[in-house]
Amino acid sequence: MTLGEKIHSLRISRNMTMDDLAREIGVQRSAVNKYEKGMVVNLKRSTISSLCRVFNVPSSYLLDDDPTELSSDEHHLIAAYRAAEPVIREAALTMLENSAAANAPKKDTSSGQTA
Repeated sequence: MTLGEKIHSLRISRNMTMDDLAREIGVQRSAVNKYEKGMVVNLKRSTISSLCRVFNVPSSYLLDDDPTELSSDEHHLIAAYRAAEPVIREAALTMLENSAAANAPKKDTSSGQTA
C-alpha cells in the first residue's frame, strides 16, 4: 500500500473529510488530495508527524512498505485500547482471549493430535 493509499484509508476509517484532515494537520484541502493521489513524493517531517498524531499511528506505518505492519484497523484497536479505562482493557483482553481459544483447533486428547 502506498503512502497516499494509507492516508486515504486512515482518513476514511475515521470518517474524516479531506477538509477535516487538512484542518487537523494545518494544510489546505488540495494538499491532502495531492498526498492521497501520490502527487507529493517527499512529505515534510512536520506533516508526517502531524498525520501520525491525528491517526495515532507510528511513522513506520506510513513510511514503510513492510507487509507485516499493522493494518489501520489494528492501529485503531490499539488506540482505543490505550484510551480505555483499565476495567475496559481487562474485559476486552478477556473477550479476545476467549474468542481465540474458542476458534483454536481442537486437540484429540486420546492421541495428542490436533483434530
